[in-house]
Amino acid sequence: MNLGIVGCGEVAKEHLRALRSVRGINVVALCDKDEKTSERMSREWNVKAHYTQYSEMLDEEDLSIVSVLTPPQFHIPIAVEAIKRGVHVVIEKPLTMKANEANLLLEALKGSSVKLTVNHIMLFSKVMTEASRLIRSGRIGDVLGVEVAFLGTQDDLMASNQSHWCHKLPGGRLGEMLPHPIYAAQSVLDDELSVDSIVAEKRGKYPWMKYDELKAVLRGQKNGWADIYVSFNAARPVIDIGVFGTRKMLKIDMINQTLVELGERSLSKVDSARDLLGQSSDLFLSLVKNTIGFLGASRMEYSLRNMYVSFLDSITNGTDPVVTPRMACETVRITEEICNRI
Repeated sequence: MNLGIVGCGEVAKEHLRALRSVRGINVVALCDKDEKTSERMSREWNVKAHYTQYSEMLDEEDLSIVSVLTPPQFHIPIAVEAIKRGVHVVIEKPLTMKANEANLLLEALKGSSVKLTVNHIMLFSKVMTEASRLIRSGRIGDVLGVEVAFLGTQDDLMASNQSHWCHKLPGGRLGEMLPHPIYAAQSVLDDELSVDSIVAEKRGKYPWMKYDELKAVLRGQKNGWADIYVSFNAARPVIDIGVFGTRKMLKIDMINQTLVELGERSLSKVDSARDLLGQSSDLFLSLVKNTIGFLGASRMEYSLRNMYVSFLDSITNGTDPVVTPRMACETVRITEEICNRI
């Protein structure tokens, strides 16, 4: 299938890198409003055509898939035009920042055979794929809740750059990254979530950031709660997910791509020793799997490749993608509500 990319920023390079090893997809065109940018990237990545006008790319190229990699405020009109032309769509996270815009997308998809997905990239990582398998298999019992810590430092490239486009979004840098912990919680709980409580603070040094600390509690209709903590003042980047079940707990380190299962235990010294040995064993096995799994590919490249392979399968087999449009719209709704309440 021929694929065209819209938006030739830094994230486009990551997509192009991953797409090189996806069988069944050929990147044939790039589009960016800056002709020098699209021409340079076309030359560097050996893509045959480049455009400054999106409609022209759709007219001239026989595309099956469009990847929308622009800032989020431009996602919906680009996606809607592709849907009208019968072209499948991949959209970079976040889908959009406004629920009413997300609903326009759902309307455009009604009666259409077009497949659309959003790059909720953490769900396609090696460790989250394994965690999802354990959760869905019932291995950890009923899911009681999930905690997600998403921490960045004050050197964060987006937060520290006053002119970055993220600061123009509702919620600024917080609003840009909040979809990550939200969709992770959605995936774990497999439930419709509502916003229970929010606390936001300003502790950092950047005057252009209204808030740089956030704590939010989300409630599921049937499957427990989600606790989300976000900071841009931490000592080191952290993306940790704790899943609490009636039989087991999971400790997921997204940055190091490690997964530890914690089973039943008492407070005895013997159980403490067994528990430490078990955790050490899980960490060692994760290290070995990562060393093998990431040979020749970064973690982002690995996850993006899995996302595209999964989406291609959904197109070929006529099944729902891992991240459906409705799921992505729910992420937008929750993100928007949090941003409006801080």
